[in-house]
Amino acid sequence: SLHHISSGINAEYGDVVLNLDVPFDTITDRISKRWIHPASGRTYNLDFNPPVTAGKDDATGEDLVQREDDKPESVKKRLELYSDMTKPLLDYYSNQDKVVSFSGTETNVIWPHIQSFLQKKTGSD
Repeated sequence: SLHHISSGINAEYGDVVLNLDVPFDTITDRISKRWIHPASGRTYNLDFNPPVTAGKDDATGEDLVQREDDKPESVKKRLELYSDMTKPLLDYYSNQDKVVSFSGTETNVIWPHIQSFLQKKTGSD
């Protein structure tokens, strides 16, 4: 049961659940713009870190590929599954007032709020 599982989690990690509330459209958009160079593992993002030449690795000039699980249809399916699996947990902890949500679309905007919360929670600076 969730109660049995949560008792072990609470004992080890405390009494709060952090929920990163990022719109699925944002996640889908960002992941679907990820392309890789298979041989080296270099990763490009068409918005944040585009290759110099579209579709080509900067170092070798070889073709970039998009992984199947980075394609929009796959990302949407993964997010639906994620939502289905996490909703019961969020509901359970929300009913206990243990969920703290951080909403946004950019890491550099969300992270300072999370860091501040954790520092206050743990008493560290």
